[in-house]
Amino acid sequence: MTLTQYKKVIRSLTRDELEAHIFEMFKSSKVFKDIESSYWSEGFNDELMAGLQKRLEKVFWKEQFSLGECKGVLNDYLSSTVDGGTKALMHLAFAAEAAELSAAYGDFGERFYNSLESSAEKFLDYAKLHPDFFSLHEAEFEKLISVADPLGYGVSDNLGYMIENVRIELGYYDDSDGDE
Repeated sequence: MTLTQYKKVIRSLTRDELEAHIFEMFKSSKVFKDIESSYWSEGFNDELMAGLQKRLEKVFWKEQFSLGECKGVLNDYLSSTVDGGTKALMHLAFAAEAAELSAAYGDFGERFYNSLESSAEKFLDYAKLHPDFFSLHEAEFEKLISVADPLGYGVSDNLGYMIENVRIELGYYDDSDGDE
């Protein structure tokens, strides 16, 4: 079914039919329940983040590490919420766990670091559109940069450039006095 077809079906329902449909979906679909819960409950998003962090810790630090499995865990959790801020924090959590693993065990290769940087970039893409969110979580990104400092492939430098670009876009370095 396409979105257009779905809209036609939904618009044809009475209010009572629509309510019954939504309640039935909530009861029968964990994905729907998670998405609706994330939309209406900030506490659910906090629980979701805590769950992601525990799960990432387990999959990143197990003996037979698999980047694909770690990305799969992240994607599962991303699909459980519609909240952009929570999704951004999930990307930051993924990048932080990856950096800590590499700092402890050494080089995992370019593909690994590209994933780390990509997740960090997704966090910053959201953050630059929401300056208050950025201010609230800027220190967490700085911690990521610090943890990534000993990593190879210029990861720490790249993360530093990324955050500086966001700061420039947000006007952190604008001259407030008008002096040049």
